[in-house]
Amino acid sequence: MNQLKVGSILSYLSMGLNIVIGLFYVPLLLHFLSIEEYGLYQLIGSLVAYLGIMDFGLTSTITRFYSRKIALNDEKGMENILAISAIIFLILSILTVLIGLVVYALFPTMYSAKLSVGEMLSARRMLLYLIGNTGITIFSKVFEASITSLERFVFLRLLTIIQSILQPIAVVGILTVKAEALSIVQVQVVFNLLSIACIVYYSLKILDIRIKFHDFDKQLVLSILKFSSFMFLQMIFDLLIWRTGIVVLGAVSGPSVVAIFSIAIQINMYYRQFATTINSVLFPMISRLSVIHDGMAELSTLFRKIGRLQFIILGLILSGFIVFGKAFVSLWVGEEFLSAYSMTLIMMIPFTFDLIENVGVLILQAKDLHKNRAMIFLGVALLTILLTLIGAKFWGGIGSSAAIGISLLLGHGIFINIYYAKIGIDIVRFFKALAPVLSMILITSIGGSLVLQRLSIDSWVQLGLGITVFSAIYVLITFLLVLRNEERASLLGMVKHKSE
Repeated sequence: MNQLKVGSILSYLSMGLNIVIGLFYVPLLLHFLSIEEYGLYQLIGSLVAYLGIMDFGLTSTITRFYSRKIALNDEKGMENILAISAIIFLILSILTVLIGLVVYALFPTMYSAKLSVGEMLSARRMLLYLIGNTGITIFSKVFEASITSLERFVFLRLLTIIQSILQPIAVVGILTVKAEALSIVQVQVVFNLLSIACIVYYSLKILDIRIKFHDFDKQLVLSILKFSSFMFLQMIFDLLIWRTGIVVLGAVSGPSVVAIFSIAIQINMYYRQFATTINSVLFPMISRLSVIHDGMAELSTLFRKIGRLQFIILGLILSGFIVFGKAFVSLWVGEEFLSAYSMTLIMMIPFTFDLIENVGVLILQAKDLHKNRAMIFLGVALLTILLTLIGAKFWGGIGSSAAIGISLLLGHGIFINIYYAKIGIDIVRFFKALAPVLSMILITSIGGSLVLQRLSIDSWVQLGLGITVFSAIYVLITFLLVLRNEERASLLGMVKHKSE
């Protein structure tokens, strides 16, 4: 089995591990930390996440250009690209640290109203650790890009898996000795630096990567920056949508509200990760068809079929959370976090429409129309900021959740679909195809909630049993009433083929 196949398998394994470990890790953190301390940890993490985008998405860009030189067997070009990249990353690292120090200096002004003296001291210490850590991480990206270009996926994925397993164990161990958020940050920094050391050693010693400056290629630098600009914008928009609430709530509501809101955000990120897994399985086929089928009629049919399939799968998670979400949150992180259930749903419902239309992204890329989607994203991000500033001040976490939910509904539920219709995708027919699935989600959600009102779920065993029964009913209804004849025949054919 080659590097690509093993790397793909390890990627799915890593993704699954992250979700499973997160489900155990968060309750353990809350066992050792107070709700305020956990909220403080999330607040600092969100602030530093903005610094993390200072790599401008250049890692994948460098990988693209370095891979071309490898294909041409241009050793001088390979050395020069890495040298130029190292200079760019070094400049970005210095800028990141400088911007971080400005944030560090302004932090008391921004958050003194809602943080105690002790919390302020702890927060600023965490901030210093993570600013330095981010600066070093950005510079190390040049080595990560070289490993990826040489298709040594197994090493990178194994390193990620090992770190994702050992780091939480080390964090829990240190928390038994010193239960504070600063301890978590210190462990994270140590593991990140060890990981970077492994990457650098593997690049320079095992792969014999050479970084040597030969000449300044102005055209190359401009190409790199141009290619990465779109990804950079996407990273900014994503952060503005999902992290602004935490940053603003820290200033107007305090760390305890941040803690609850961050749980809602985390559940939505698990939801997105699951959807991303589905997309990664389907997208190779979609990419091929996007190239083969030039006419919008064929692409519109593809958009409708894949979107309907994704809605059926994600609908099970969505309706399941509607029914069992309160019990899950209570068992997972405690009853003091129950308001996270409402916050999660306010964001999750409109977010679903974005996730089931990811095929549209590939169509826009194939037609070179993705810049217009970026402008819609910009509008969504700016609207999220505006609504968050209003909502967080008056309604706390619910207001911040509503800000995201309204922005997603307007941007991804309405405006992007108007644009899809404009370029030739039959959106009306798309939503007609979704109608039976939506009806099933509503029926199972309402029916399940009514049944659950008569029952109480007090343990993980009861929750697991309830989810199993609910999922079986959902699948049965889907098969008998929702799937079309050709979909049902295709599914039965796949089952028969697997059994042979």
